[in-house]
Amino acid sequence: MKKLAVLIGAVFALVLMAPQAGATGAEGPCIGCHAEETPGIVKQWRESKHSKLGVKCYVCHKAKKDDPAGREHNGYFITPLVTPYYCQSCHAREVKEFKESLHDEAGFFSTSALTVTSGEKITKDHITLGQTRNYKANFSRESAEAGCLHCHGTEIKVANDGALINWPNNGIGRFNPDGSVGSCSACHTRHTFSIAQARKPETCGQCHLGPDHPQIEIYEESKHGNLYAANGEKWNWDAPAGQWGPDDIGAPTCVTCHMSGFGGAVKTTHNVSARLKWELEPAFSWPTEKKYLNGKAKYPIEKTIARRYEKINGIPAGTLAAVKTGLPNPFAMAKKFSPDIYKRYVGPGKWWSVGTTRADAFGGDATRSPGAKREDMVTVCVQCHAPSWVNGELAKAEQVVQVYNAVALGIKKKYYDPIKKEKLDADIKFNGKSGPDTLWHEIWHHEGRRWRMGAFMQGPDYEHWLGSYEITVDGNRMANWLDELRVRKATKKKLGLK
Repeated sequence: MKKLAVLIGAVFALVLMAPQAGATGAEGPCIGCHAEETPGIVKQWRESKHSKLGVKCYVCHKAKKDDPAGREHNGYFITPLVTPYYCQSCHAREVKEFKESLHDEAGFFSTSALTVTSGEKITKDHITLGQTRNYKANFSRESAEAGCLHCHGTEIKVANDGALINWPNNGIGRFNPDGSVGSCSACHTRHTFSIAQARKPETCGQCHLGPDHPQIEIYEESKHGNLYAANGEKWNWDAPAGQWGPDDIGAPTCVTCHMSGFGGAVKTTHNVSARLKWELEPAFSWPTEKKYLNGKAKYPIEKTIARRYEKINGIPAGTLAAVKTGLPNPFAMAKKFSPDIYKRYVGPGKWWSVGTTRADAFGGDATRSPGAKREDMVTVCVQCHAPSWVNGELAKAEQVVQVYNAVALGIKKKYYDPIKKEKLDADIKFNGKSGPDTLWHEIWHHEGRRWRMGAFMQGPDYEHWLGSYEITVDGNRMANWLDELRVRKATKKKLGLK
């Protein structure tokens, strides 16, 4: 009887243990606990392609021996921070292409917001506080952490107790403790890592939105966005990589044009800079050619357009001949605002082996000629459009670039530069910037991008009313600033005021 009771007890214990034992065997050692602790994560993983292919939690979360973020956890050495160094074990090509694009320099562009200059403090929640050099974030690391750095990427550090400082963050240019840069989950949301989700414009629109990079709003206004909104739920978002093409969707999304192979028309890529002929981000636009990327040559404005705006605005002939190129340089920004980060991530054997000019930010297909990049983009477009339609749209947009360069440079040369040269705004600054400073920033960083991007992405309202027209309004404001500040200076001088 005693033996029978022991046997029954043993069987009962095995029955109780069966779900966890089965999970440990079939799904790895993590599911037994995490199915209770974080059921949402487990559900996402079970729905993922990773799960179907047998890629268990510990495959990705098993920490490398030299990873500063590694820690012991229930008998396993794991990291909560799965970086591109881990993803490249299976996705080597994708990580390489990501490194060769401008996406992974996103963190360098926000180093003025990231680096604390005074009053640094790490809270009990391991968030960094203090003063920075970024006036747009009101010199606030606190504001920057939830704002700019949320998309650009923060610097993750490891505290003495092993906790991660400035975590969580999945910014596209995040600086990781293991020496890698970036976050694949910025686009491939964990733990499903759905290719369908990554293909939809809302994913890119998490960061590419707002007054200074309104790509998602422009897309939504365009005919492409209209078709997606009307019919997108009927499209096939799950086609295998390389095969997703015109048979699956009725209009392009961001990924279609910038990354997709579109049914084999071109090769797929994670280098989002590989098909971009023009730089639309800087104060002035120029082709993505090495001599311009490294700033060794100025880009000439088309002569008839330059002369037109010299006459319209009463500017001496030759004033609008060419625009400066090569800026902003992410590596120069890092050296200036955060030399420690630059040293940690740039140099032989580091994430970037070389980091001097803007040209060093690119690799692979992004270093091809502007014409070769445009050819790939056109190849995608002509899967749905006639070549004459495609070339006509692009030709219009390129003329807009010329007009923008001439108009913006005219405002700068005739009004903004004299204000700075004569120091007319030296004593009327807030957060280190004057009204003319912030107005010039609005002109190129907000309105100028809307003008140019709206033209290339077929967003007429953004090209015209929110772009071209707004710059006309602000050009008048800049002219008034110059006149009023000169009167102010003369009046103060006459009254003997400093």
